[in-house]
Amino acid sequence: MSTREPGTRWVPEWSYKPGPDVAFEAPAGLRHAQAMAKKVAEAGLAAAAPGITEQQIELAVCDALEQQGAAGIWTITTVGLGENARICFPTHAPTPRAAAAQDVLMIDVHPITRQGFWGDCTRCKVIGDHPLATEALRDLEALHYEVLAQCRPGMPANELFGLCHSRLEAEGFVLLDLLANIGHSLTPGAAYLHNFIDAGNDTPMWGAWAVEPFAARGDIAVKVEDLVWFGRERCEIL
Repeated sequence: MSTREPGTRWVPEWSYKPGPDVAFEAPAGLRHAQAMAKKVAEAGLAAAAPGITEQQIELAVCDALEQQGAAGIWTITTVGLGENARICFPTHAPTPRAAAAQDVLMIDVHPITRQGFWGDCTRCKVIGDHPLATEALRDLEALHYEVLAQCRPGMPANELFGLCHSRLEAEGFVLLDLLANIGHSLTPGAAYLHNFIDAGNDTPMWGAWAVEPFAARGDIAVKVEDLVWFGRERCEIL
């Protein structure tokens, strides 16, 4: 547990070293933050049903954050239904749009624990009988975990991008991310410190990185996101 003097802020117990001497294993606090993120995202998905709005789903996420003991969030909760699922960006807050009988819900959550660690998780859910959407989500999730299995400590970010982008194209997906990336670095108290997982970033990947392919096949948008710890000797999906 982190110690905190009165009048000071929480500081994570994560002695971050962005290089080959990074810790072998992810810090326990980061594991806790990501476990919280996954539970909160699942709570949001569980609240979805035809007629439920994005704003109502966001409130379910807020309730789950409180129940999990979160200290706050480091950027907004993104909730997208239908056409709104085609944009996942912190300038697009949840709206009164309601879920249809055939729809896709996307949720991106960003909890902060009371010890100061940050989580980041995106999950999608197909609402109702929508076979094309079910297939698209299944295919995206499968290629995502195939690509994550190829992660290795210190690999360049643009190499991981290339692996993922090739698989997306092979499966008929078009990348939707507004900044043309599939993720970003995550450090104590900061995202994006080492920029994005994109075609132009050759930064070696050490420590925590969020990998989040966001793509469309036809008019169906889907996304999945997990944190990967690029440790000294191996990589681990948190």
